Amino acid sequence: MRCPKCGYITFDQLTQCKRCGTSWGPEPSPSALGEREFAAEAKPSVIALELFLEDEFDRVYRRLKQEEERSNRLRCAGFARRAAALVIDLSVVAVLSFLLFYIATVSFSIGLAFHHRQLSAGNLGFFFRLLFFAWIALVTGYFVILHGMEGKTVGKWFLGLRVVGTEDRPVSYGQALVRWIGTLISGVSVLGFLWVLWQRERRGWHDLLAGTWVIREWARVSRDV
Repeated sequence: MRCPKCGYITFDQLTQCKRCGTSWGPEPSPSALGEREFAAEAKPSVIALELFLEDEFDRVYRRLKQEEERSNRLRCAGFARRAAALVIDLSVVAVLSFLLFYIATVSFSIGLAFHHRQLSAGNLGFFFRLLFFAWIALVTGYFVILHGMEGKTVGKWFLGLRVVGTEDRPVSYGQALVRWIGTLISGVSVLGFLWVLWQRERRGWHDLLAGTWVIREWARVSRDV
């Protein structure tokens, strides 16, 4: 094969001149040209897709990095400390429940004596129904009001814990109520409490539902200092 440009003679099976680099291969078929044009037209779309995926990856990475930094800064409380705080809270609730029962019983007895009425199944049933609703209000108020006021119950205060919302903000009474309802659900299923063991930010189902975190306040103060 002689090169049509420089006249260099080479092997017939070659499709390009070794001296000047001129290609003398067969002309591309119309289908090949169409594929090249299609690839050229599709290239901007591929580039746009690659840029979109890169942006999404960067966004997810920044979010995970912020959550990691926030978790390290807040020092989220672990399962053992939270369980100890719950035991203290249940002990306080038990004492308050006993006081409620004692005061209600004395008041009920005085009321019967004042109205010269005998104890019967009817008024005793009414008393226990009233006592039950009063107890529900007592327990709900204990967790909702204290969390809404200071973010901590007696048990959390004793162990240096606090319930906070997004960006370390205090929780509202609405969040505290949602968290209390979630706590009842977690308590019935048990798994909602155990979720704290393997969740990265040590959040139970009630925390995920209310958008709250339980932090170690003493550790946070020592890091800030």
